[in-house]
Formats: sequence, C-alpha cells, structure tokens
Amino acid sequence: MRRRRLLITAGLVLVLGLGLTAWAVWPSSPPAPDWSAEYDLTARPPDLIPPGTVVDRSPPPGWSHLVIKSLPRVRPTDRSKLPDLTVRMAAWMFTAFLADVTPDDGRHRLRAIALGFGTAINGHDVVITPETGKQFGADFGFLNAGKEILAKAYERQRKGVVVVHGPTLGLLDTPVWFRCGEKNRLVRYRYALLVDAPTGRLDVLLWSLGIEDGSCGDRAEVVRIEPGTIDEAELIPDPDEFTVGVPSEAGFGVDRFPPHKERYLLPTELRNLAGQTRFTPAEAHALEAGLRALR
Repeated sequence: MRRRRLLITAGLVLVLGLGLTAWAVWPSSPPAPDWSAEYDLTARPPDLIPPGTVVDRSPPPGWSHLVIKSLPRVRPTDRSKLPDLTVRMAAWMFTAFLADVTPDDGRHRLRAIALGFGTAINGHDVVITPETGKQFGADFGFLNAGKEILAKAYERQRKGVVVVHGPTLGLLDTPVWFRCGEKNRLVRYRYALLVDAPTGRLDVLLWSLGIEDGSCGDRAEVVRIEPGTIDEAELIPDPDEFTVGVPSEAGFGVDRFPPHKERYLLPTELRNLAGQTRFTPAEAHALEAGLRALR
C-alpha cells in the first residue's frame, strides 16, 4: 500500500508540472485574421512528444518553441516534514509543453501542440514512456517504480484537451492541483497560444477555469508567460492527505501561477467566452480578437 501511494503521488507531479510557465514583452498585435472557417473545434488530446526527445532549455528539433518546462519540487520549508523518498519522487519527473509555428506561403501558422514527460538521463532531460524508458537508459529505480510513475503520468495527461486549434490560435486545457484555502483541488488551467502571422512570434496567456462548479479560480485574471520558461513549481503538502508520510493524489498542490511579468483583467464581455468549452467559428474568432486586444 505504501509503495502504491508513493507511485500515485509521483504521478500527480506530472499534473502539477503542467501548471507549467513565465513571461515576455507583449508588443502590439495586429487584429486577428478572420480565418473562422479554418478553426478546428473538435476537442482532442494534445499530441505526444516522441520518446527519446531531449528537452533541456530550448525547443528540440522539429519544434519552434518550448512553451514551458516544469520541474516540480516540494516547497523547501516542508521537505524536512516528509520522508526523503517522497521528496525525491516528487522531483523525479519533468513535464514539457511544446508548440510548433511554421511559415506557410509568407505567413506563419500554429502547426502543433504537444506534451511529454520524462526524467534525467546521462545529464539530459529526455522524454520517455513506460515502454521506452529502458531503451533510452532511464533508471526506473526500486521495483521499477519509475515505470509506474510514467504510466500514471500518461493516464493523467488524457485529461488535457486542445479545445481550439486555428491558424493563429490554440487553446489548451490542462488539470492542475491547486491550493484552495487549506485544501488542494484539481482545477483547469487554460493556455491560449497566439501566433503573430507576419513574424511567427508566439505569445502565451494563461487563466484558470477553476473546478467544475467554477470556484477555486478567477477567469478575470489573465497572466502572460514567456515561451521558454523553466518553472520550478513549489508543491505544498496537505497534511490531511498523508498517511504514515505517504500522500494521496491530493497531497500536493501549487498556490500560484507559474512565473510571469504581466497580469491583465479580462474584460467583462470576454469572461463567459473565455470559460466556454465548446465554440462556434465566430466565437473562437471573437475570443482570439479579444485576447489580442489585451494590453
């Protein structure tokens, strides 16, 4: 039982990793091109980063942007309160979020969005799966614990959804354990990827949709993150979720967005639109135009 709880905890780290980000200068953007007919509005999981891909601090070949890489860690002030194994396992895995912006007949388009999970191998952070880890030299540790951690990670990833994928807009929803009061709750983060068609510049916005009933989140607050962010997300333990030092899946949560330099208040007229999970082409275009107008 203890081993099983430890594995669940480590799997949780991947979700927190997606609470992945940081932030750059936001130059004025031209109005969103009206490519309404080209939005893909079929909700689907993000692509998977191929196993064996090295993701250190820059995008790997075939990808234009490392959107964010998360390296979760137990908050320093809480490490002495937890078993050493729990602290180590919380930092065993990293998460990576990639985007590829490609030129297309003189313009630029968002080709793909992908997520992946991995661990340090021979001095590099390498994306692996439970099936390919040994092939790439991963040390799964005692009783192949790492293999089960990865299996849990990829299972959790299936909760991530690409809600909209257009030529210059991508919306990605991903679950994150977040501190609400004294408890950790599973909330939904929403990332908006905005491509500047003439230059290929990528801007990233993030807000929270909260939990299912809309609480534990304020979609009025939007932060801008800088592509290439390395987020050492601090994990906060909930003592009520630990049994003999072993946490449940809700044992850890973050209490803030990833590092960022800019915060915005979303205009009232955009807040309902920003929280929708299904869009018409016109609604997707309206949201894109509204996000680009933020200053």
